Amino acid sequence: MSLTLFKKLKNDLKVFVQKYGLMLPEQHSMGFTGSLKVKVFPESGGIYDYGIVSRKKVTDVFANYLVDAMQTTGMMNIFKWHESGFSTQAESAADTTLIAATTETRDLGTSTEGATANIYRTIATHTYQTASTVGEHGVFASSAAGTLLDRSMFAGIAVSSGDQIQFTYELTVVSSG
Repeated sequence: MSLTLFKKLKNDLKVFVQKYGLMLPEQHSMGFTGSLKVKVFPESGGIYDYGIVSRKKVTDVFANYLVDAMQTTGMMNIFKWHESGFSTQAESAADTTLIAATTETRDLGTSTEGATANIYRTIATHTYQTASTVGEHGVFASSAAGTLLDRSMFAGIAVSSGDQIQFTYELTVVSSG
């Protein structure tokens, strides 16, 4: 079906519905999308800004946590623990942890509002103790274990001991308006 024909049918249906006072069901949706930005600070100096390295959906466990928190006294201001890992396995809404996390400590990020009121941002910088190639990142609800908000995968970034990566995670919530 051509786009022109589709638009004509859509318009004809709208005219028919209005003429006879019919109501079509409203379509509402609310969406969550996460994005991850990365900056690398080699110990030798300089800055490598990779920009946005991943943009995906959040996990099922976070969606469930959000619903549970709205029913109880659950806290929402705890999703700011950053962890990185080595896996190249694709993200899944069913992820509950990183696939191959580093053995290094999670970093507590700072939480702010993004460019607009519907964006949650958390930023953390990690100093690597050992050389590795980092290719996944997660935002969690605690310093150990905890609910995974989002797991992001990206092209591997090689780091040496003493290098730092600044992770900027943004969760955009779009209303059904």
